[in-house]
Amino acid sequence: MTGPSAAPTEVPEDPTFPPAAYERISRLLRGGVLLFLVFAGAGMIARTAIDPNETVTAILANPPLSRFASAGGFLSALAVGNPEALITLGIYVMVGVTIGRVGLAAVDFYRGRERSLGVVSTAVVALLLLGLFVVAPFVR
Repeated sequence: MTGPSAAPTEVPEDPTFPPAAYERISRLLRGGVLLFLVFAGAGMIARTAIDPNETVTAILANPPLSRFASAGGFLSALAVGNPEALITLGIYVMVGVTIGRVGLAAVDFYRGRERSLGVVSTAVVALLLLGLFVVAPFVR
């Protein structure tokens, strides 16, 4: 008497979101987190070294992102190793990773013929960019 075969059954690949898409997105996320930790960590260590007695309340009262009103000012501060500029760069990296991740998902959804999810992902990218470049300057 023969029973069912013990061989594993093959699971068909999901054509809408292939393994290569997961690999691209996971590399982006890992790299982004690593860069964030490097930049923001270096900025926090440098800030603590410069003024070890500064309290968390004082830091939160004047957040790093509010200190740079222009791209030129930010780049100049970054060039001289300003700790707040390093922390800000880390934050920008994480925002960029988020936008990149949703953008990669949109591309892969379109490739997999998942038009509705591609449209939603594209709309999310557009809203993130709108918030970053149009709304954020007015919040300062």
